[in-house]
Amino acid sequence: MSYPKCWPAVAAIAVASLVSGCVPYPVYKTMQPDAHATVLDENSQPLAGARVVLISSTYPYGREQFRNETRSAADGGAAFKALREWRAESMMIHGAQVYFWNWCVEKAGYETYMTVDRDAAYFKDKPQITLRPGESHSCNSWPDRQALPASR
Repeated sequence: MSYPKCWPAVAAIAVASLVSGCVPYPVYKTMQPDAHATVLDENSQPLAGARVVLISSTYPYGREQFRNETRSAADGGAAFKALREWRAESMMIHGAQVYFWNWCVEKAGYETYMTVDRDAAYFKDKPQITLRPGESHSCNSWPDRQALPASR
């Protein structure tokens, strides 16, 4: 079998592309997990009408990508459906895009609850969130950690 004379150059370019990470590959990303938060008051009673925000961010830069929100129901529940999609990614020097999530819950007359985790391993997809009486701040100011108390 005879190879064209350009074969060594083509092979070198292909290897260089693979090593540099420029070759895209398919990956199925979870951009938002299935999640269900239960919001309770300080007496462990369901708290309806709280604004529950699920914030999706990514590494390598830790930037917020998007947020979804809903209001807690009469039983204190707030549900979010998973968002997943196929993407073409390429490995860069800073690494692949990795999602992580945080909660922010606010209701007038209650201290705002928020998490500030930077790793998906710490995300609780079915938390029971207890709001205590106090000053409420808007989840819109997240991630201004000076304005919102960090809660777990």
